[in-house]
Amino acid sequence: MERYFKRKFSSTTSSSDNVGSSDSRDVGISRDVGISRDVGSSKESELQDLMNNLPADPGLRPQMLDYDPNIRDQSDTSNNRGNYLELLQFLADHDEKVKAVVLENAPGNLKLIAPTIQKDLVNACAIETIKKIIKDMDGAFFSLLVDESRDVSIKEQMAVVFRYVDKSGDVIERFVGIQHVSDTTSNSLKEAIDTLFSREELSISMLRGQGYDGASNMKGEFNGLKTQILRENPCAYYIHCFAHQLQLALVAVTKGNADIATFFTSCNSLVNIVGASCKRRDMLRDQLQMDIMEALEKDTLPTGRGLNQETCLKRPGDTRWNSHYGTLLSIISMFKSVVKVLKLIIEDGSTDNIGEANRSLRDIQSFEFVFCLFFMRSILGVTNDLSQALQRKDQDIGNAMTLVKDCKDQLQHMRENAFEALLDQVSSFCGKHDIEVPNMDDAYVAQWRS
Repeated sequence: MERYFKRKFSSTTSSSDNVGSSDSRDVGISRDVGISRDVGSSKESELQDLMNNLPADPGLRPQMLDYDPNIRDQSDTSNNRGNYLELLQFLADHDEKVKAVVLENAPGNLKLIAPTIQKDLVNACAIETIKKIIKDMDGAFFSLLVDESRDVSIKEQMAVVFRYVDKSGDVIERFVGIQHVSDTTSNSLKEAIDTLFSREELSISMLRGQGYDGASNMKGEFNGLKTQILRENPCAYYIHCFAHQLQLALVAVTKGNADIATFFTSCNSLVNIVGASCKRRDMLRDQLQMDIMEALEKDTLPTGRGLNQETCLKRPGDTRWNSHYGTLLSIISMFKSVVKVLKLIIEDGSTDNIGEANRSLRDIQSFEFVFCLFFMRSILGVTNDLSQALQRKDQDIGNAMTLVKDCKDQLQHMRENAFEALLDQVSSFCGKHDIEVPNMDDAYVAQWRS
């Protein structure tokens, strides 16, 4: 806030000096400054008065929208004038011909740097780029990829991508823009697509494929976007993204098993506790470095190019379940360091997260947690390879079906033949980290039963 008012004050002061008067409407206080006072100290004093006279209630202060964005962001003294002006300045600094006709060397009424002109130039560039894409398509058949989401201003947006084969026979995907929609109903999305096709002079009869997610407004059998387009063009076949289907399958399986769902809840809690602050991340980083140095001295850690790099616990993403694979790998590789950091947090005596840290320590030092850790690492390792392959731009439907079949065969092999190897791996890890391994020959009593 203080930096903002300094920029605002500096600009308004210099402007008032040029015209011989001051404008006090923006800040609501008078600026009766003695002419004989030093200019630098005068500005400093007035700025301090300005900050002291700010109303205590933020609602009574001048709103940010009341100030000219040019003065705030694009003044000559600003360290960050925006992408447009910074790029223009960079171009002028490296090309004398450009420098001779832009910015301070341009006529006062032809600088072409006003915000409205900047937007016009950006829109013109976007139009020319889309024209180039349409020209490259050269009237060929194409597919339509659409996804909808909200932007930071809480407006519904529809992202549109064209997929086609160019003259060289290469599969090309081009992002052609974002369409604002009033809502995400199938009718609104269809109207937005029709508007886009009309503007770019494209015919829906050339459409040969549709790719959306599995939401009802997209693939609904009676009034979904897929169905509405198929009514106009029966050749526009709909394919639900295979990578997205894989994500949905992983989510459904995980949420459908109480033990696995609890395991991932513990993993998320662990990542949140250890990564709650820069201090704890530094603690983990330092502890990991000490553990690596100790292991290298004992010659118990493999060495080589790219190994034993500085890392941290990877935070999983809710929309990409294969990101959990990276989280599990980081927990396994840093397990010893994570345990020591949790103990340090508990011993620190701070009331913040001490209970959660103690619970996480008990959870991760149990055989059940380690078993789920290695079990899900094996499964997500297989599905992660499939997910990466399905997202390749040059992937075709035949090869994709083969990859899915291979993945199912690997999972079936794990189910039938890999349990003993998994159990040996888990038992070895537990022995290394002093975790009690239950006797598999003992009678098992299911939870909630006696």
